[in-house]
Order: sequence, then structure tokens, then C-alpha cells
Amino acid sequence: MDIDASQPQRTSQVDDTRIYLIEDDPTVLHFVRQTLLQRPSWQLLGHSASMAHACAHTLSSSANVFLVDLGLPDGRGEDVLRILARYKPDAELLVFTVFGEESRLVGALEAGATGYVLKGCTPEELVLAIEQIREGGAPISPLLARMLLKRFRSVQAVLPEVRSPLQGDEVVLSERENGVLRLLAQGYVNKEIASKLAIAPATVGTHVKNLYRKLAAHSRVQVVRIAQERGLL
Repeated sequence: MDIDASQPQRTSQVDDTRIYLIEDDPTVLHFVRQTLLQRPSWQLLGHSASMAHACAHTLSSSANVFLVDLGLPDGRGEDVLRILARYKPDAELLVFTVFGEESRLVGALEAGATGYVLKGCTPEELVLAIEQIREGGAPISPLLARMLLKRFRSVQAVLPEVRSPLQGDEVVLSERENGVLRLLAQGYVNKEIASKLAIAPATVGTHVKNLYRKLAAHSRVQVVRIAQERGLL
């Protein structure tokens, strides 16, 4: 049997998962704790039940995944996301919320979220979302992703203006990056893109991160928008 030499490195990265939960509902805290029993190597480093507590404690945490609820008793989760995106740029920001409205999804992605999972998911689905985000993916349910991109294409003026790379700078994408970009623009998520291109989901995640870097974007919405502005789509 052939052995993928890259597998140990990928597994090691996922195993080194340190989570911080920002959530005021004790039942959700219990759910997350029980879910993490499926992955004994993962750690829940901290928990904040309010925006004030999160602002005071998250920036000193060594967590590499922040689970963020959008409905906090003293503020909006989007504001926490903006702070974390600025001061913890290497961390993954996974929204875990009941809000499935387009406006909240758009706001969270624009604030820096790298994934969006709705409460009511199974423990296995939450574990998979965390695994995907640690491998470079951006887990968003296909329904929400397609809803978002349909809205984006039809009402671009609603979205905040995004600074593109300088017009004089040429953006050069590889053939594979172009393929991933086209599928992103159609609303597909990493797992679906991997299936269509016959590559590993982790490889798709690497290409997505390269697109973020080359297009100076911080979310999939921005990637698609800037690519359109630059004539790449």
C-alpha cells in the first residue's frame, strides 16, 4: 500500500488544535466540551461568555481556533471577529451561531471569519468543520455559500468597498488556482472543489490561501469580488 508522505504533517497540524470558545449559552459550552471528547489531542483553552471578557482574555490566549457566537449579551460577535482578525491574524475564526441570515453571514465574513457553522449541527459536523479550517479550508454549508454568492452577484453595491491590489500590479495565478477560483465563484466549498478537481481538500485549502494572499483578500467574498475587478473571472 502506498503511503502519502505528506499525511503525517497534515495530521500533526490538525492534532495541534487549541480552541477558545466565545459563547454565553452554557448548553453550547457543554456541547462543545462533549464534542471535543472525540478528539482527545484537541484542547479547549478558554471560554468567554461576554464580549467584554473575550476582549480581556482572548488576545493573550495561544488558541489557534476561535469559535465565536454572533449573539453576545453585551455586543455583537462581528466586533470580536474584527479584533481577533487584527491581533490574531494566524488564528482561524469559526463562527458558531444560530443566525443563518445573509446579512449576518456577509458581516461575519467581512469582519474576518474563516468559516461559518450553524448551531444544531451534529458533533461530527463540528469536528469536521474544525478539521477543515485547520487544513486551510473555509467551512461554510453549501446552502449558505450559494446563497451568499447569489446575493453577491445580484447586489454587489450592498457590500462594503474592498481595497484591491494596485491596478498596476499584475496578479499571476497558476492554472490550478484559476480552476479553484472559478469553482469558488460558483459557490462550491472546499470538499466539492476537491472532488471536482480530483485533489485533496487540504490541497484546495492551500490554493485558497494563495488566492487570499495574491489578491490581498481576507474572505471568499473578497476573493471573488477582487477577481472580478481584476478581470480574472
